[in-house]
Amino acid sequence: QHLFFTCPVARIVWRSIGVVLGTDRCPSNYWQYFVWCHKFLPGKQTFYTVGLAATCWAIWLARNRATFEKKQIKTPFEILFSLCSFLLYWTELQQGEDAKELRAGAE
Repeated sequence: QHLFFTCPVARIVWRSIGVVLGTDRCPSNYWQYFVWCHKFLPGKQTFYTVGLAATCWAIWLARNRATFEKKQIKTPFEILFSLCSFLLYWTELQQGEDAKELRAGAE
């Protein structure tokens, strides 16, 4: 969990997402993430898992590039842009209004 929530880069990513949601709080583990979503995205349970997956995947890929390809993370916003691109790509997996809402959120 440290990798995805409490390292300095991940904290900036989560805080940036929090700003979009209107809070300065951010989760420190998976359990807190779902509580956080329930509080700041009530009624949007269909997006909780896809949001977590996109965020963790973007963090994971950035760390892999830094570790294995020696490509330094210049700004945590690189991760946020990747996260948004995953969400946009995954809108095709959503149904009806959910796809529109996810697209709007990612954009």
